[in-house]
Amino acid sequence: MGCSPGRMIVLVDSGSVFSFANLHRHYLGCRKGKRNTYNALRFEARQELNLLELAEALQNRSYRPSSSVCFVTQRPKMREIFAADFKDRIVHHVLVDELERYWEPVFIHDSYACRRGKGIHQAVARLRQFIRQGSGNGQQRLWYLQLDIKNYFMSIDKTVLFSLLKPHINSLDIMWLTKLLVFHDCTQDYFYKGRPGLLQQLPAHKSLLQAGSAKGLPIGNLNSQFFANVYLNALDQFVKHTLKCRYYLRYCDDFVLLSEDPQQLKLWRAQIMQFLAERLLLSLNDKRQKLRPVSDGIDFLGYIVRRDYTLVRKRVVNNLRAKLQGFEAQLLRQRRYYRVYLYDSEVVDALVACLASYLGHLSHADSFNLRQRIWQEFSFLEQYFQVDEAVNTLCRRRFDAAGLRTVLGQYRYFRRCFENEVLFFKVGRFIEFYHAADQSIAHYLGLQQLKPNRRGALWGFPVSMARHYLRMLVNAGWSVVCIIETGQYLSKIQERRVFCLVESF
Repeated sequence: MGCSPGRMIVLVDSGSVFSFANLHRHYLGCRKGKRNTYNALRFEARQELNLLELAEALQNRSYRPSSSVCFVTQRPKMREIFAADFKDRIVHHVLVDELERYWEPVFIHDSYACRRGKGIHQAVARLRQFIRQGSGNGQQRLWYLQLDIKNYFMSIDKTVLFSLLKPHINSLDIMWLTKLLVFHDCTQDYFYKGRPGLLQQLPAHKSLLQAGSAKGLPIGNLNSQFFANVYLNALDQFVKHTLKCRYYLRYCDDFVLLSEDPQQLKLWRAQIMQFLAERLLLSLNDKRQKLRPVSDGIDFLGYIVRRDYTLVRKRVVNNLRAKLQGFEAQLLRQRRYYRVYLYDSEVVDALVACLASYLGHLSHADSFNLRQRIWQEFSFLEQYFQVDEAVNTLCRRRFDAAGLRTVLGQYRYFRRCFENEVLFFKVGRFIEFYHAADQSIAHYLGLQQLKPNRRGALWGFPVSMARHYLRMLVNAGWSVVCIIETGQYLSKIQERRVFCLVESF
């Protein structure tokens, strides 16, 4: 371990919340899923020294948050994100871990955002349970009131937030750090990353840059998510203990109340509006209020929730279709008499992540028919995946022969992957065939059998003739898979992978 010349780092209290051991523990948790990002790699390159310097800065209270990265997401809707530096995310984890020790037992059971063991799918399942219980399994009519806070993150008052946190902090270190992060204005030190002009297209009420220094929390940070839960915990307690609403749940600023009496729900709405205005300086979003019978279905967190089944929201399905259309444009080349499927590993990896995410979302709904329609509509997926409908997961076909150290072994591997296609298997400057079943192809192309060789190749032709022979086979109705060399070596043998599949139609 080293440090800059003439500089000594002194840790004043190894047992404190700001100790090296505690920071290292949260560093390990913070880097999960982020280890290959630029900021995480830069921090990891000198992690011990960075953690020692961070511990010292926290202990002597010279720590200040670094510059944030500002960018705008456009799906599912435009949002302004302020992403903290990796070092600051470690500090956020430290603080939230300490504050949760008091607040987690205080939060109501049916608050589902950004909490361990909670989440979107648990909230949807709980809402469906409420519908069944409140309606006596459909024996009586039930109504729902769905409300939403207007510009929630941009409207949080920092002074009110700190007043909610302060009485329950008994550590001077945590009090100092909480105050620092609550009142930190990230808009004073940030750099923008993204398409020029996109930030200006964001409505003023959705931008932290327009909220003023006394209002708003940045979207995208762990401490902001936790502070948002603390802020609305007051509302949760009011609804459960003052209004005595039995069926109530909240995910972030989206919450639902159920009752047999619609007039009761109207009264509760008026009382909630008054409470939010007086206690939390918030207001309801008039455009997002719904008072309807639950038989209409409740549009909640990407699902349409009913008593007996759950459907996926149309916007989610449209987003999936838009993303698959984008992948199809990158991977499929449509020609006049044939089509070409490309096997770009980066694009296919991104497709895997996208499909896995959406299939996970769809698996929590009654979506069998929907998944079948998606698979039929985007038939190009069949060239890259198989789907195990029994467990609703992707079975990705592997299209590289990683680890196989003989040419013949690699050929046999690809032959198993593509049993019904012709393999154009590149070896140096030649395309070679190794399987006796390829004799009909060789005969059609007019190839002469090769002399016995160490690789076991039976037929072949120069790469310069590949385009000509490819056209012959495709015109005759064959599908052809092109296997290329990657340039990476395993011992003396090059790795190989699929480049493309060409098929006629």
